[in-house]
Amino acid sequence: MTIETTQYLKLKSAEAQKLGRNGGSIGYLILTDTDRQQLYVSIIANDSGGYFSNEIACFDGIEACMPADHTQPFPAKALIPAFISRSANQPSFCAAVLRAEGLTAAVPDKPHLHQVVGDWDDWRLAMLDLPGDPYVPPVKGAQAAEGSDALSDNETQMAAQELPGDNESGARHGKRKGKKLHLHKPEGGTDHAHSA
Repeated sequence: MTIETTQYLKLKSAEAQKLGRNGGSIGYLILTDTDRQQLYVSIIANDSGGYFSNEIACFDGIEACMPADHTQPFPAKALIPAFISRSANQPSFCAAVLRAEGLTAAVPDKPHLHQVVGDWDDWRLAMLDLPGDPYVPPVKGAQAAEGSDALSDNETQMAAQELPGDNESGARHGKRKGKKLHLHKPEGGTDHAHSA
């Protein structure tokens, strides 16, 4: 069985000013598939506070979140369905990307609302005309798995220190290599404070 992986081309790497009061900027990529049929957006950096996902979101999904009547303003949270990630900042950061690309503008006297502007079809064609470099998305799952293994080891080591009667877990992690854990048992009970 062959597993197909989507291949991407990086068309553009840029920064967008965040739209919140605290300022700062985010880094983003405009990508396409190798057949140049679809466009994708990926947020890759944040120079100040706020979590984000670097997931690759299909631009069609973002465009589908726009109001049918382009004269109607919309909040950033309207972009939530375009993302798999449930990061609270993802829609706002995407709104900043749309603003940077000239696809939306601020609504006068309502800074937290956006309005569709420009010709999205022309923008799409201009992006697809750009030269592209092969792009391999970072493999976050492998890093997360390694991190969770390390956390499990630390938790286990911590448990071994807190539970000195558990010889097996201490030996398993090699922290007491060549030494056995001895308990001094006073008459009438167990005293964990005197463990070696």
